[in-house]
Amino acid sequence: MSDKNDPASASLKIRRTKIIATLGPVSSSYKKIEKLIRGGVSLFRINMSHGVHEEHAKVVKRIRKAAQQLDRHIGILMDLCGPKIRVGRFAEGEIMLLQNDEVIVSCEDVLGTEGLIPSQYPNLCRDMKTGERIFLDDGQLELKVREIRGNDLVCKVVFGGVLKDHKGMNLPDSDVSAESFTEKDQRDAELAIALGADFLALSFVRDSDEIINLKQFLHERNADIPIIAKIEKLEAVNNIDKILSEAYGIMVARGDLGVELPAQKVPLIQKDLIDRARCFNKPVIVATQMLESMTAHSRPTRAEVGDVANAALSSADAVMLSAETASGKHPIKSVQMMDSVLREMECYMWERGSFGDRIEGCESSQLIHRRAVAHAVSSLAKELKLRAIVVPTEQGTTARVLAADRPLAPLLGVSPDVRICRRLSLHWGVLPFDYENRVDGDWKLMCRSIAPRCELSKHSEGDVVLLVAGFNDDPVLNEPVMKVLNV
Repeated sequence: MSDKNDPASASLKIRRTKIIATLGPVSSSYKKIEKLIRGGVSLFRINMSHGVHEEHAKVVKRIRKAAQQLDRHIGILMDLCGPKIRVGRFAEGEIMLLQNDEVIVSCEDVLGTEGLIPSQYPNLCRDMKTGERIFLDDGQLELKVREIRGNDLVCKVVFGGVLKDHKGMNLPDSDVSAESFTEKDQRDAELAIALGADFLALSFVRDSDEIINLKQFLHERNADIPIIAKIEKLEAVNNIDKILSEAYGIMVARGDLGVELPAQKVPLIQKDLIDRARCFNKPVIVATQMLESMTAHSRPTRAEVGDVANAALSSADAVMLSAETASGKHPIKSVQMMDSVLREMECYMWERGSFGDRIEGCESSQLIHRRAVAHAVSSLAKELKLRAIVVPTEQGTTARVLAADRPLAPLLGVSPDVRICRRLSLHWGVLPFDYENRVDGDWKLMCRSIAPRCELSKHSEGDVVLLVAGFNDDPVLNEPVMKVLNV
């Protein structure tokens, strides 16, 4: 490995793949939030499926305070729960389903007993047809519909087991009529606006219209919050290009996606979704059960380490911890483990001269133009052994475009708007900095001003950085500029 004065050694101090940690009962205190940030967390997820608004507001306040104390730009992603279909309650808290038995799934407001499963989804009998499947408890149990009798479904148990209160229900064969943006989501989105959340994640997205509807909801309230589309249904996979055109980014939510689709298809779909997101210059998050065993144990399984490593090798922008940090026994260790695995993979890729494959198939003329400039920047980073790529940006567009090409040199995203800095915390390889003057001023002065706050601040004389600016969300205003600076 290179010595400490070499750009390679300095560059690898910055981890490119971002870590998102879900906050919950074991991790929501100020002290734990601070430790998680020090451990390597770039963004925090607040799961709106749990908790109350008053507590969420307190947690957001703690995150902002900790980030300010540590001089970090930490993003907050509020995850809307969407139309999660669940079973109701059982008289004894659970029932046993035996293979080949007949069971009734009812849309009536009843208490479940042996042979009777209440559904909390009122349109279940209307949306389903005979022969279609019902998966329960994240796919652990399976039913097949034999007959529809008014508000009841007569089903055969294909795979049995214990079914407990409020477990999830997936309908992989059915055209579900439920809206992805529910009344509860509307109340939660209002809270996100009031608290200044940096991202909103929309669950169970099926097509781009649902993204457009949420954008309109935000626009009517003069709110500018980027939307992350959670890809967890087959319809979303089939409509991915349209969804990417409207969403700020996507999350590969493999829990429900792995139930909706055959498990063996999920890794290839994950890789394809990462590539498509990069093609659109959009960030992509890989989520669900990445270090699941660390909810109970201090070390992950080798398979889980391989899963995190594969996400990094596939060039995901971010990886997400859920129960591991929200309710597990080892939230800090989980983040530290994920950090160490990501760094190991990034060191491996650095030594081979490339962070991920070059992406192809970007048909849009605008995307081809941006891709060409971004690839030129990546080539310069490699050939000139750049210490860093400095990116003055007011909207974040230039940094997003360059990050999608995965250059070897770290990206220093510099913006006068702290909200943009927090957004950039999601993007691969971008280290965000706020700079009070306009970003199109004295660029050398700007570089010198941020140097003391930068992990690459110990420059030797003659260090070379590349300054890139000028991309705009409006194609007409695109005027990319590159400058080689000695700092």
